[in-house]
Amino acid sequence: MKSAFFFILGAVSLMAVAASYLWNWLPKPEDIRGCMVTKMYQVDLCPTSKNYVPLKQISPYLQKAIILTEDSDFYNHKGFDWIAIEKNAREGWEAGVFKRGGSTITQQLAKNMFLSKDRTFIRKGLEALITDRIESTLTKKEILERYLNVVEFGKNIYGVKAAAKYYFKKSPSELNIVESAFLAMVLPNPVKYSQSYYRKELTSFAKRRLTTIIDNMFQYHRINQEEYDAATYQLSYFFQPEPPPEELNAAVEEIPTLEELENAELQEEEEVVQ
Repeated sequence: MKSAFFFILGAVSLMAVAASYLWNWLPKPEDIRGCMVTKMYQVDLCPTSKNYVPLKQISPYLQKAIILTEDSDFYNHKGFDWIAIEKNAREGWEAGVFKRGGSTITQQLAKNMFLSKDRTFIRKGLEALITDRIESTLTKKEILERYLNVVEFGKNIYGVKAAAKYYFKKSPSELNIVESAFLAMVLPNPVKYSQSYYRKELTSFAKRRLTTIIDNMFQYHRINQEEYDAATYQLSYFFQPEPPPEELNAAVEEIPTLEELENAELQEEEEVVQ
């Protein structure tokens, strides 16, 4: 009886020590808000850095495209998409494999900032704890801002400022709908899905995916009809020289030349004299 008591006491004490160590290891609010070098990709993440872009200076189209494709319920949940988690768990159980995916923007930020690339259950547990702490420390807009400044958009391309400059020679505030959809498209696998840029031509997959993202932005009222029509037209020549619009060609053909105007004026004068 005594041995069982001491065994339980020892186990509880060990768990208490482990919990205390884990609590002290978790990032503090000042760590989350302050400057740091991220664990996963060694990215300098600092709100006072010249490379850091405030959310108000990032195209609203990009914000909408990424939230819609990566985490459509971002502004409503507390860091976890339980429906996606349950779905992945069920499908993984049926397939007999551990199914990944369904990570929210906050979960992605947690692992990018504080965790390594290891794919273990322990890391997933730590990710959950850090996610909860981030959600309790930052506002949703602050979470999105930090995410956009640290996420990978291509090989050695981290953050929206680097991505906008690399792919489109623009600032993040200047990104249009199609460019925003492209950056949202590459996020699941930046190295693989950015191949259209190097080919200067959309792959069949990229075109289908971009079309879906833009359609969804319109369907869920992130853009209006005029913006949708313009984006659909831009998509037709994305990564290629812009063709002259047919409407513009027709309008140009209808504009009379100077000689035609002069002849018309002379004809009017002759008609008046007669």
